[in-house]
Amino acid sequence: MNKTILSLTLTALLVAGCSRPPAPARFSAQPGTLLHFVPVAEKLVALSFDDGPNDPCTRQLLDVLAKENVHATFMLIGANAVKHPDIVQQIAAAGHAIGNHSYSHPRFDRSSPNTIREEITKNDVLLEKLTGAKPLLMRPPYGLYGPDYFEICRATGHVIGGWSASAGDWNPHTPQELTGALLDQLAPGAIFLLHDGKETNDGPHRVASVQAVAQLIPQVKARGYRFVTIPELLAQATAPLAAFENGAHLLAVQWPDMRAGTPELIFRFHWQLPAGLDRRATRAWLRVSQNGREFGWYAADLPGGADVWKETETIKVRRPPTMTAGNYTVELCLTRGGHRAWQRLAVGSNLPTQRRRITLPNTLVLAP
Repeated sequence: MNKTILSLTLTALLVAGCSRPPAPARFSAQPGTLLHFVPVAEKLVALSFDDGPNDPCTRQLLDVLAKENVHATFMLIGANAVKHPDIVQQIAAAGHAIGNHSYSHPRFDRSSPNTIREEITKNDVLLEKLTGAKPLLMRPPYGLYGPDYFEICRATGHVIGGWSASAGDWNPHTPQELTGALLDQLAPGAIFLLHDGKETNDGPHRVASVQAVAQLIPQVKARGYRFVTIPELLAQATAPLAAFENGAHLLAVQWPDMRAGTPELIFRFHWQLPAGLDRRATRAWLRVSQNGREFGWYAADLPGGADVWKETETIKVRRPPTMTAGNYTVELCLTRGGHRAWQRLAVGSNLPTQRRRITLPNTLVLAP
């Protein structure tokens, strides 16, 4: 037999024999794993607030939420709860979810495992005493991991409460700027981060954030969304879009501004990535085509994952002049290895799949 034919035959047999991962099951979050985004079928979004309880901002925020009939998730600091136990109980009585945000708000990346464990358990005991329930979620101060943090949360029974969208309200911004930044990141399953306090300090530090919430809620509702707590969001979880052989799960895709004159299309991908994955050796690729005509491949590294918010990846598609108004198909694949020896990863999905590429839901429609 011709060597070329033999080689091709063996390759075909090897590929045919490679089993692809099954389509992903319903999304879930276990203790010691990160929850920063939830794939959902409905237009649901979760508001979360760090660094409370605070006087006066938490009280003002509770008034805004009550007026809008919205429930949120409050990540509370123990040292603040000691000062304002009545506000903690008011939060719980209003039906909001409560998470653990450490006892004294240290940087976990500069703390020992023993200190991290003590910060978490001490706050657990306090919050359970004040509310009657131990928090399900634990969000690390500043969103920074520390030594053995995942193992500690697994042992204490906490899901790590991350976020997918923030407005940087720890820096000076107007309420309008904060609102606009969050609306740009709005997607079903998103978890918003804002602050109602400033570490362990009382005072009106987050007035702009409170005012932004008053502006944000009506605009999000006008777009057909409903606000829920993070535990309620998790209860409505559906299956991720795809599962890859390296354990990566694609949770959702946020589509770009689709006006025809937009020079750059920005896709945001929300991932659930396994511990120990060599993210630098894995790349995501987008293929954009129309009726079989390919307009290009666009790549980006997987998100860094060093902190709780670094699980969202952005791929920018620079539009060629020939990419005019119309409908476009967008496909995605993952590869590993260097650019000279990259290999597509097997994928399981309920979406159409060809050559280890999944066709993303929703056609890219560029308007005139």
